[in-house]
Amino acid sequence: MNKRNLLVACLMLLMAVGLFAKQAQSLNTFEISPNPMNRATTIYLNFENPVSVTITIENLAGDTIRTIFSGVCEKNASFFWERDDAEGNYVPNGTYFVTVSYQGRYTSTKKTLILK
Repeated sequence: MNKRNLLVACLMLLMAVGLFAKQAQSLNTFEISPNPMNRATTIYLNFENPVSVTITIENLAGDTIRTIFSGVCEKNASFFWERDDAEGNYVPNGTYFVTVSYQGRYTSTKKTLILK
């Protein structure tokens, strides 16, 4: 096998491994309901397989208000947020972001509104 064929075979193998790793850890569902919210909301997640996850709430300035969960998440999971910060204080009306980070490589963010 010449060097060119070996290089092509290695690149194809790397692409196949990368696609498999991405599929094995993909986030299928990320929903926030109700959104907008008043007193509380539920965050629904669905993964292909159990995965290491961190879920945070951030304000418009990008400051982390609260970490909702950090650990291994099963394939289907839901998390409840009662619009409180890390110290248990009620957060004011406004725009917030729910960020789901998983496997230390991927991040998904959705906006949620607090009306009252």
